Amino acid sequence: MYAPEITTGSAGVSRFEWNAAAEAAYWEARAKSYVTAPVEIDLHRYMDVLGTLPPLDWQGDRDSESFKFAEMMCGSVTDIYAKVEGRYFQLCDECTLSHAEIVRRIKEVLSKKTVVQK
Repeated sequence: MYAPEITTGSAGVSRFEWNAAAEAAYWEARAKSYVTAPVEIDLHRYMDVLGTLPPLDWQGDRDSESFKFAEMMCGSVTDIYAKVEGRYFQLCDECTLSHAEIVRRIKEVLSKKTVVQK
């Protein structure tokens, strides 16, 4: 990131100073701003996304499946889609999130009965 610096009129001094820590913090905060909790979606939305791009990390077992959208929102944050207990969900998080963690988060939301159906 470049931070503007107030100068006293010295023509040879750059008004900007690069700060790697500030830039890293900016991008980390930006990526975190895209993270969302699981929300319920319908089968139509799930299948539309599945057919849009080749899925990333498509995994599953007899009770659940999940995949990640191939394009990132910011950094390594992307849309994640899952089928759990015969219902379909979307969340946005790190592409490194494991299938087991995705299912755990959805079941946690289901147990609270706060899932918003679209």
